[in-house]
Amino acid sequence: MPPLCLWALICGAIAVVGFGLRVLVNVGRSPGGVDTWYYLAYADAVRRRPGLDVRLPQYLLQDLRQSYPPLFPSLLALLPGGFLRRRFWSVAPAIDCLHLLLLSWLAYRITGSLGVSAFTGSLYAFNPQMVSETRSLNGRSLGALLHSLSVLFLLRYTFGGSVWPWLPLCLVFGAALFLSAATAGAAYGFVCAVLSAVDRDPRYLMVAAGALALATLLSGGHYLRVVRNYLQAVAYWRRNRHRFGAHPVRQSPVYGEPGSGPAAAGQRPGFFGESAVRQLLRLLGENPFIVALPLAPFGTFPWGPRLFWWAISLAGLSVAATLLPPLRFLGPGRGYMKTAVLPTAYTLAAGIGNLGGLHRPVGVVTLLALLASVAAIAFFYRYMRSRPREQTAFLPEGLELAVSRLTEAPPGGFFCLPTVYADYACYQSGHPVLWGGHCGDLRRLEAIAPVITRPLPELFREHGVRYVLLETSYTSIAELCLERQVRELGIWDRFALYEWREEGAGSA
Repeated sequence: MPPLCLWALICGAIAVVGFGLRVLVNVGRSPGGVDTWYYLAYADAVRRRPGLDVRLPQYLLQDLRQSYPPLFPSLLALLPGGFLRRRFWSVAPAIDCLHLLLLSWLAYRITGSLGVSAFTGSLYAFNPQMVSETRSLNGRSLGALLHSLSVLFLLRYTFGGSVWPWLPLCLVFGAALFLSAATAGAAYGFVCAVLSAVDRDPRYLMVAAGALALATLLSGGHYLRVVRNYLQAVAYWRRNRHRFGAHPVRQSPVYGEPGSGPAAAGQRPGFFGESAVRQLLRLLGENPFIVALPLAPFGTFPWGPRLFWWAISLAGLSVAATLLPPLRFLGPGRGYMKTAVLPTAYTLAAGIGNLGGLHRPVGVVTLLALLASVAAIAFFYRYMRSRPREQTAFLPEGLELAVSRLTEAPPGGFFCLPTVYADYACYQSGHPVLWGGHCGDLRRLEAIAPVITRPLPELFREHGVRYVLLETSYTSIAELCLERQVRELGIWDRFALYEWREEGAGSA
C-alpha cells in the first residue's frame, strides 16, 4: 500500500476514535451546553439578516447589538437551520478532528515517519481538555484550529523567506483568528512575541499587528467592539471574582441570611470560585502532557525549535495565568492550553521518534501522561453521568417539559434559576429572558449574577418579566420571597414554572 494511503488509513482511524470520544458522552441523553443556545440564536439572527450588525433583543440584561467574535456563528449560519438544531453537538468535535488530521499530516510531512504521525494524532485524540470542551457548540475548536494554521503559515513564511503566498496567508488566517476567538487570538499574539524574542526577528510581531489591522478593516471596525467586549468582561471578573461560586439567592445581600457571602461559605479566592491550587490541578489533569514537555529534545527537526517554543510558551502562560494574581485578568489559564495541543503533541511525538523509542525519559513520561489522559477521560465520563443537578452538558427531562409549557404561555419575559438553563429556555420558548452576560456592559447583569443584588419584583416590573422558572432542588419560590405573588403553572420532576402577578407585588 502506498505510504500516503497508509497514512490516510491509520490517521483516519485515529480521527474516528477521537470523534467518538468527543460525542459518546451524549449517548442516551439530550445534548446541551451553556454556549450552544446562544450560538444557535446568533446563527438564526445572521441567517435572517446577514451581516455583522446582529441583534438579540431576547436577552434583557446585555447590549442589543452583539459584540462576540463573529466568524464562528456566521459560519454556523451557512448550515441549514434544521440540520444545525438536530446535529449541533457534532460541529465542535468535527472541527477538532480536522485539527487532529492537520497535526498528523504536519508530523508526517516534517518527519516522514508514519509512527510519529500516528503517535502525534493519538496524543491529540486522547487529550482530556479537547474531549471535555467539545461536548457542546462553541467557537473554541475553530479558534484553536485557526490559531494553529496562523502560526504554521507564519513559521513557513519566516523559515522559508518567501513572501508569496505565505505572507498573504499569514495575514488572512491571522485576521480570521482574531475574528473567531478572543483567547486563541491573545495566545497567538503571545506566541508571536515569544518567537520574535527567541529568533530576534520582528516579523512575527509585525505579521500579528498586520493581521489585527486587517481584522479591524475587514469587519468594518466591528473588531474594536470585540476588544471592548473583552475588556468589559475582564472588568466584570475583577469586580466579582470574590463572588464566583456563590449561591445567587442564599448568599445574596437581598435574600440571603445576614453575614452570608462567599467568605462565609468557606470559599477561597480564585477563578470562578476555585482556588489557584485547584485550578492548577485541573490544568494538569486536563493536560497531563505538560509534565513531559520540558523533557522533549530541543530542535529535533528543522521546525523543531520553533514548535518547541510555541508549545512551551503557551504552557508557561497557562501556568502563570493560573498562579500569578496580576495575570488573572486574562481568565483561567487552562483556556490557553487548547491552542498548545498541536505543538505539544508534535514536539513530544517527534522527540520520541528521533530518540528511537519510548524507553527514554521523555518517552516514559509521555506514555505515563497518555495513560493519565485515558484515566482523566474515564473520570470525565463518570462525572458527567453522575451529576444530576445544575448539569449543562445534558437537558433534564423535567426542564424540557417545563420549557414546553413556557412555550405555550402568553408573551412575557421570564427569570430562570439556576441561570445555566436560561439560554436553553430562551431559545426554545421564544420568550425573552432576564439574563445576559454574552456581550456589552455587564454591570446590568450584576443585578442577578453572581448574586442577586436588587429585589426581584423591581427587576420584573422594569423588564417586563412575567414568568419564573426554577429548579426546585436549587432554590424555591419561598427563598425568593414570592409565594404570594405567583401562580403555579406546573411542576415537572424538579422543575417548576410560575406566573408572576404584578398586582400586590412589593419590595422583597
